Amino acid sequence: MKLIESLGYHTSVYAPLMQQLLSNDPALSPFYTEMFSTTASTQAVSNRATSFDQSKRNILVEVLHKQYEHLDPDDKIGAQIDALSASNTLTITTGHQLNLFTGPLYFWYKILDVINKAEAMQQLDGKHQYVPVFWMASEDHDFEEINHFFLGEQKVSWESDTTGAVGRMSTTGLDTVLEELTSYWKNTEKGKELLSLFADCFLQEGTLVKATRKLVHQLFGSYGIIVIDGDDAALKSLFVPLIKAEVSEQITHKAVTQTNSALKKVVKDFKPQVNPREINLFYLSDDKRLRITTDSNLFGTIVNPSKWTLQSLCEEIQKRPERFSPNALMRPLYQECVLPNIAYVGGGGELAYWLQLKTTFEAFDIPYPLLHLRNSVLLMSEKQVKKCNKLNLPIADLFLPSAAFVNKRVRQISNINIDFSLQREMLKNNFKTFHDLATQTDKSFLGAVEAQEKKQLKGLDKLESRLLKAQRKKLQDEVVRATEIRNNLFPHNRLQERTAHFSTFVSDSGIHNFTAELKTTLSNAENGLAVIQI
Repeated sequence: MKLIESLGYHTSVYAPLMQQLLSNDPALSPFYTEMFSTTASTQAVSNRATSFDQSKRNILVEVLHKQYEHLDPDDKIGAQIDALSASNTLTITTGHQLNLFTGPLYFWYKILDVINKAEAMQQLDGKHQYVPVFWMASEDHDFEEINHFFLGEQKVSWESDTTGAVGRMSTTGLDTVLEELTSYWKNTEKGKELLSLFADCFLQEGTLVKATRKLVHQLFGSYGIIVIDGDDAALKSLFVPLIKAEVSEQITHKAVTQTNSALKKVVKDFKPQVNPREINLFYLSDDKRLRITTDSNLFGTIVNPSKWTLQSLCEEIQKRPERFSPNALMRPLYQECVLPNIAYVGGGGELAYWLQLKTTFEAFDIPYPLLHLRNSVLLMSEKQVKKCNKLNLPIADLFLPSAAFVNKRVRQISNINIDFSLQREMLKNNFKTFHDLATQTDKSFLGAVEAQEKKQLKGLDKLESRLLKAQRKKLQDEVVRATEIRNNLFPHNRLQERTAHFSTFVSDSGIHNFTAELKTTLSNAENGLAVIQI
């Protein structure tokens, strides 16, 4: 496995908002503290280490030991957990849904990124200890998002009619998924290892949250990453003051609404990643996760709209905090409330809603972490790399939108220059003379001049398009070969990391070798987009 190219923050991969953020646009500075860097981290660690309450550390350590009890963790994980009780220990965190058998590849990239970041900080700073953390989104309820993964074009799905928080779901019924996987993997040593891993994690553990913890521990535990389940009464007891403030003052709704308005003024075509509700909490009851609502000073759920007065709701929060679940906007607050965290590693969509939350963090008096955009990765076989080289196809071009990719390829291989950019500029320059002439004689002619200019520019566009189409047909074989490479690397015309499964890339050397090689290769890549030959 080797790094072929580091393409940085390629404009075809990263959304405009992320490009604006990564370019350090001063207009966005009010919406976050800083992006993660060794310099920013060094400045942030002392404040966070000393400000995180020791009683919280003690509860966190106790909870983690309890959550790992059934795994019989090795000495390294036990030491990592114990280290969290020390005032000089900090965490760097990422999180994800409880996807079936890791789901798409970016599940891996998040985790390896946070491990590498913690190791890099550890090498630079001998005064503090850095623990990578994987926060399981165990309280999500969108089962349809996490109940499948792809093996090539084949979708492997887990069918269940269970509702409520997905982490609490029983893994009963996953033996049918194992049977389906056996038909794919039974005949190779690699396949047998994959089947054994699936069975060990998803058939031996009773709930999806336990299965996911075991899976992440099996794959990445040797690198010291701690897996945490926030669906815990002791941890939620630390969140009680914020839950009470949310129901009594609707802080999140007010703060995020204010922030969204401010973001719309500085971000073109801004669309909130998550819209706030009056109360951004759910109630967990009878295997259901019910949104909490309020009306006329009464509180309840869609099942029972008038269940509590404010006083009785606060009493319920105090007695049974485990029944209250944060939504996507409050989960970051909960996470930062119970972890001595300095940085969060996430994808573009996640960082987009973290940008909505700075004012909310300030309102709740919770420290806001540094942000880091995880690496994106394209895995290519040696054969695919050789094909690109043979066709003189730049790997960076593979990330262009489909139509732009084809048009650029046609221009690259054509012996005719089908690019009318120069002609457009000449036409515009010629029309400047007509504009000046109309201004000096009769300004009423300006409209006619502008209309004629638009008409002729449009004519050039049509002519260029028709010539490109003719050349595509003439060079069809060349275009098809290049397009086939791109289609194989971008399943369903999406980034490989959003659909492909890790099992496709594991060789006969085994899962742990794949993990180690990928981790090392990513540690040598620049931030942004990495192209790796496997």
